[in-house]
Amino acid sequence: MSSLVYVKNPNGKIYVYSNVSVYDKETKKVKHIRKSIGHLDPATGEVVPNRRKGDIARKKAETKEPAGRCVVENTGIQSLLDKAVSDIGLTVPLTAVFPDDWKRILTCAYYLVSEGGALCHIEQWQRMYPSPCRSLLASQRVSELLVRLTPALQQNFFSRWIDVNRQKDVYAMDITSVSSYSELIDFVRWGYNRDGEKLPQINLLMLTGVTSHMPLYYRIIPGSIKDVNTLEDSIANISVLDSPTYHFVMDKGFYSEPNLDAMYASHKKFLVGVPFTVGFACKAVERYRDSIRSHHNYCAVFGDELYAVTESSTWKGHRFYIHVYHDSFKAATDERNFDHILHCCYEELMAGRHVKEHASYYDKFFQVHKTPVRGIRVDYNEEAISRHKRNHIGWFVLVSNHIKDKTKALEVYRDKDAVEKCFYDLKNDLDMKRLRIHSAAAMEGRIFIQFIALLITTRLKQVMNAAGWFKNHDLQKVISEMKTVRSVSINGTRKKYTTELTPFQKDIYELYGLTP
Repeated sequence: MSSLVYVKNPNGKIYVYSNVSVYDKETKKVKHIRKSIGHLDPATGEVVPNRRKGDIARKKAETKEPAGRCVVENTGIQSLLDKAVSDIGLTVPLTAVFPDDWKRILTCAYYLVSEGGALCHIEQWQRMYPSPCRSLLASQRVSELLVRLTPALQQNFFSRWIDVNRQKDVYAMDITSVSSYSELIDFVRWGYNRDGEKLPQINLLMLTGVTSHMPLYYRIIPGSIKDVNTLEDSIANISVLDSPTYHFVMDKGFYSEPNLDAMYASHKKFLVGVPFTVGFACKAVERYRDSIRSHHNYCAVFGDELYAVTESSTWKGHRFYIHVYHDSFKAATDERNFDHILHCCYEELMAGRHVKEHASYYDKFFQVHKTPVRGIRVDYNEEAISRHKRNHIGWFVLVSNHIKDKTKALEVYRDKDAVEKCFYDLKNDLDMKRLRIHSAAAMEGRIFIQFIALLITTRLKQVMNAAGWFKNHDLQKVISEMKTVRSVSINGTRKKYTTELTPFQKDIYELYGLTP
């Protein structure tokens, strides 16, 4: 006779045994022979049978890849980006600050450099191309990552990144607008949009090495704040990073009396453009209007030929240098553009169709009379127009507290387009023209990953520029070509073989020092 016996283990699991009763003639007693057949499923109450001997080994044998199987991967793009990360020493600060997430951060950055699309599509991209993070990043995992990249951790990274790039350099500071579809984030405000888009925005201030062209630091600023209001806080933020002594280069949007006071108070060296709304800039032009075109004042900078003079002056007890420049070629172009704008403004006033951007031109260069009989009569303010052409067109003024030489000052100022190129790359190559993030924490994390992608892109472009490749190629062409490079590995062996390279791919490998 057989039956089932249930035995509860101390761990709570119930094991099931088959029980067979057998009569022993010798002992004249009934023996019970038990055999384990499985355990009881607590959810269904059914018996789950034991695995038969050899089942596990058989299953492994069935799933094991057959000997000699080839594995093909698109490894070209990862090889290229890994080399760029290694060249700039990016792994060191990333691993120190984000020990658990640095591979995920690099994977997101690699995706932005490769595709420049929304991060929600990164999982599909990972299925096609190897990346530092081997586990797939679903959209939810990416959202969780962005929130973990807190401002405190980012500041720690900037401090370490500046340490990696510590050098005697001149640093350019500039601001750009980044439009956003969300008005629920604190930093997103309505303000002057530098891209001319009718959307609220954030402002992004960035510091870039003028010589190295490598971005070092950025700061998110509310979209309604103007350039001149950001400098003092930015200096304080950068000082907290234990940064080296900076030589700031800024355009005239940053000029203000409080900003110069702040630079002197923090012992910072600066070179800044001065707008003609400032009295001493206008007076300097008037002093040299008739004498600047002397051959003694001639200078050539980056192929541009112009005239320049420098005078020493004081700012509240501090010495500084005023550099005055006149560019005859630029003056001709600017005068033609100025005359064109005046003509457009005249027609707008006559038609009663005012353009907001031209309001300052209407007030300064026109006299508008309204009469009940003749209606609107518009006259040019010839005196104001003549004064503007004499004192503004073709002229510009720089001030510095450390650069005495007029040619050197202009060279440094013209070099500040390094930060403008970084903004261009962010917006056009790395999908950051408009933000589609709807929380402040996720927005800050997303911009940080964009910054990491920008560092990689900057290195790739530096190598191309040094070799003169931009005459015939662009970065996207190089990346597209590297996407088709594949490596083949045979199961059971460690060595990988790169497929046959095209002539262009061989040139790329040689340019970046890659090993096939």
